[in-house]
Amino acid sequence: MTLSAVLIDTVSIQEYIFLSNKLKENIGASYIVKKIYEDVLEETLKIAFKGSNVDIKAWEKETKKIKINDPKEKFEIGYIGGGNALILFKDKHEATKFIQNYTKLLLKKTPGLKTAFGIIHDFNLGDFKNSMQRLHESLRENKNKYFPNVTLPKYGFTLDCPRTNESAEHFKDDDEKFISSVAWAKLKFSDKARDEMVVILGDILKDNYTLTNDIEKLGQTEGKDYIAIVHIDGNKMGEKFAKCTNLTEYRNLSISVRNATETAFKKMIEILIEKIENDKIFDSKNEEFKLRKEEDKIILPIRPIILGGDDITFISDGRLGVWLAETFIKEFIKQSINSESLSACGGVSIVKTKYPFYRAYIVAEDLTDRAKQISRKENGSYIDFFISSSGWSGSLEDIFNKHLSTVNGKLHFGPYRIDSINDEKTIENLKNIIKEFKNIPKNKVMKLREILFKVTDKDNGKIFVEELKVKGINLPQIKGMYYHEQIWQNRETPYFDAIELIDFYPEGLL
Repeated sequence: MTLSAVLIDTVSIQEYIFLSNKLKENIGASYIVKKIYEDVLEETLKIAFKGSNVDIKAWEKETKKIKINDPKEKFEIGYIGGGNALILFKDKHEATKFIQNYTKLLLKKTPGLKTAFGIIHDFNLGDFKNSMQRLHESLRENKNKYFPNVTLPKYGFTLDCPRTNESAEHFKDDDEKFISSVAWAKLKFSDKARDEMVVILGDILKDNYTLTNDIEKLGQTEGKDYIAIVHIDGNKMGEKFAKCTNLTEYRNLSISVRNATETAFKKMIEILIEKIENDKIFDSKNEEFKLRKEEDKIILPIRPIILGGDDITFISDGRLGVWLAETFIKEFIKQSINSESLSACGGVSIVKTKYPFYRAYIVAEDLTDRAKQISRKENGSYIDFFISSSGWSGSLEDIFNKHLSTVNGKLHFGPYRIDSINDEKTIENLKNIIKEFKNIPKNKVMKLREILFKVTDKDNGKIFVEELKVKGINLPQIKGMYYHEQIWQNRETPYFDAIELIDFYPEGLL
């Protein structure tokens, strides 16, 4: 039996979620993206098939049951996950009508959100793998062909929205300023998003902890006003899905990946709370972190923004970003799917709280891509980080090449491997160097940083090492390497990254 298949995808989702510098809007936007595959999708199907029982979750309750094989069934949800949804129809006219009704509802309920559709009318469940391939090809073609306008146009006499640069309509924000329908929709759902995440975390929060929608309440203190945007993505997930030979396999894989991500996230939150309750670094008397309260509950210094499929993005206090990314990936790779081990890569962008949010997110994505490039060669889990404290502009690679390179080599040593202790570039080696630097007089560490930037002769670096030895100070070592004797080796050095991260990796977490 051949069917009409519609594959829904969101376009420019990162821009939609992260374009605003307001955390409430970022969270609300992420919630909206999730809900278009729940509430809006359900409403559209009920309009199209009046009298039919529409259960959005039916596909995951009984993954083996293909309802559309029943002569009475007119449609079926194939799966929902990873920012996509597959809907199957028996009648091609109903498939086309569905897209018309669905996009109309999206314009009303989620202004500013762009979607794209793949559609084929000869989808064969018996040849699932090939059919999915052709459906994805249709989606890619339509993405490049159609560029829908999903916001009201601006005219010379309309007010600009201070949040989105769209046309300001009749909606008002908390400051009684006119804003666009795009910003209004995002703000409207931000509190619902937080409440839903609190429910997901359930007993983990112990009724003592909560989440915030205020970017200023993540634990920052005066002089240490940094946040970390963390983006983590599973490795080779596309390949795993491409191998699925039938709809049931695809459904089960989608559910398994989502569960693995949520399990790792929950475990990371558990570990964070354990540290808050047991470690001095989060003690209320310690000025390192300022854990605020809301309705007599402690605000966790982390706020998830995207949590779905194998993709997760969260924001935290700047000093926790690398540790949280490391913790999440370690928990993620403990799991397996179909007896196959999992791996993931992440990027940590550490910036001032007021730094443009979208730009910081793009850096986190670029860092993840750098980590994935190494992962493809070494088959491991990696993270990379970048601290933006000098106001450098340009792409990440431009910054590394122009500002973090010297005649002696590259200052940036990452990405760092999470799932091994034997490699040279492991997170454990980085942490050991940071730990040892914390026991060396700070003026000597800063002198080393200065030498890393200015030395033109490697012999000067050796001289500095000898001067330290005379004073009883030895540079941290990496087993099997001789950085501690010459600072540079193979045009690389591990010391600059460690110096940069000293203030962004609490000693109690090393």
